[in-house]
Amino acid sequence: MSRNEILKGALIGAVAGLAGAFVKAQVEPPLQRLTEHHFPPTPAEKKMTGADPIGRQDHMPPAEMIQAAADATGHDISKKEKLEAQQVIHYAMGAALGAAYGALAAANPRVSWGAGVPAGAVMYGLTHATAVPATGFQAWPWQLPLAAVLWEAGSHLAFGLTTDLTRRGLTALDPTE
Repeated sequence: MSRNEILKGALIGAVAGLAGAFVKAQVEPPLQRLTEHHFPPTPAEKKMTGADPIGRQDHMPPAEMIQAAADATGHDISKKEKLEAQQVIHYAMGAALGAAYGALAAANPRVSWGAGVPAGAVMYGLTHATAVPATGFQAWPWQLPLAAVLWEAGSHLAFGLTTDLTRRGLTALDPTE
């Protein structure tokens, strides 16, 4: 596998990751409603950071990180600015994770086994299940309400699937292939 093929895979993956991030954002509200219907969180659990994107969008981990940065630098930030910056983080992470996935899939096609769904599970494990709680911006999965863990993990599976299917489609359009 040449360096150029891996770079091309990363670039295609970055674009595919943007599509995956869009779909992830779209599936979260219905997944939240579905999981909360079957595993209702308590009112206190709904107030936890990252547990209620429908009702407390400005208390999702990226928004909390932005608020902490603003506080640390002595800047005032409005709720609107925080939500806009959160979207930048969401899509930048989607592009970055998609780029990594695209490069890995170009280097070793076995990475794309399962049409990206296993990769989405790994991405959940690397982000909301470990890195984000390790920073203190969200509780560990076993401390969150079950519904929050299920909808967040499910949205990462949708991210992985969408990213992979988009990556495959864009790769098939490449005239050099």
